[in-house]
Amino acid sequence: MSKIFADKSKLSPSYIPEKLLYREAQIRTLMSLLEIEGLGKSLYPKCIQVIGPTGSGKTSSCIKLGKIIEQKALDMGFSVKPVYVNLRLEGTSRFTIFKSMVEKVAFEVASRSLSPDEVLKQFIETLRARRLIALIIMDEVDFHVRKSKETIVYDLTRLNELVSGESPNVLGVIFIARDPDWIKLLDPAERSSLGNLRIIFPPYSKEQVIDILEYRGSEALMPGAAPRDVLEFIADLAVQPPRSGDVRFALDMLLYSGVLAEEEGYDYITIDHVRSVYGKTLDAISLSDLEELTIEEKIVLLSAAKALSSAASPYIDISEVRKQLNITLEELQIKLKVPIDKTLKRLSEKGFVEISGKNIGVLM
Repeated sequence: MSKIFADKSKLSPSYIPEKLLYREAQIRTLMSLLEIEGLGKSLYPKCIQVIGPTGSGKTSSCIKLGKIIEQKALDMGFSVKPVYVNLRLEGTSRFTIFKSMVEKVAFEVASRSLSPDEVLKQFIETLRARRLIALIIMDEVDFHVRKSKETIVYDLTRLNELVSGESPNVLGVIFIARDPDWIKLLDPAERSSLGNLRIIFPPYSKEQVIDILEYRGSEALMPGAAPRDVLEFIADLAVQPPRSGDVRFALDMLLYSGVLAEEEGYDYITIDHVRSVYGKTLDAISLSDLEELTIEEKIVLLSAAKALSSAASPYIDISEVRKQLNITLEELQIKLKVPIDKTLKRLSEKGFVEISGKNIGVLM
């Protein structure tokens, strides 16, 4: 039995707690804008932007909002389906994104013979046939508009046009972005369709980070495993630039520090454990960033890091990464056909590696 953890998963970035401290006001505002009281009438989707820096609770709040609305709608006799899509992870093309939306409501794979417009229409037809109402949540939309030649913004802001004056059975479309200036990347027609409804998620203060760590720690840790001075120290690190109030970073620090303390035989976390973790593990990349990588990306990143560990230079030739990749796959007893060039490009876009010609460096 662990001396440190009661339930380690409660510190995972994918875990949504019962309470989202200091985000109740934003959730209430979103609820008010979406007007679920009008579910029995013709629905005309509201388009809302949710803006805030990394670790400000945007995604957790929107997922929590979806669960609240789903239950309230059920009590009213309606079926609302939150459709969450991470645009950084689930593809950048219109076809891939709309295909993911169809699969989330119908568990069916959209045919590749269909155009993106036809797949989106299939999504709306599926909602209407199954008497479902969707709340669409598009995360990392600023990443999407920077990387995509054709964005999904115009399509999702004009869903009414797909059903000729009838309701498309969509309660609202929420666009989550880190960069408040992301709309400047849109063309005038997209900006006009999007509108100006914005909910701002400010960075957390030190006191707020401490309160959140205490609350999450009460679920995840054994009593006394994280003394107050440790939580204050983690909060100090989390509010300093470049983190500037990133609560995801703070939760990762608490998790990793607990793991280190447990490995060393302690039944509580010390400030030295936090210092060690900060200096060696989380100075650049957070656990949540790593968890979002695909298995191919994780294996290539691991191979690049191993190859660099024995090199005198901060960069190595891509051929050395290829050699180490074969060794890594053999060590892990995994058979994967990994497209290394494309995978390294994705890792570069996500800030894990730096590519200079045929040379690779790991930013960790």
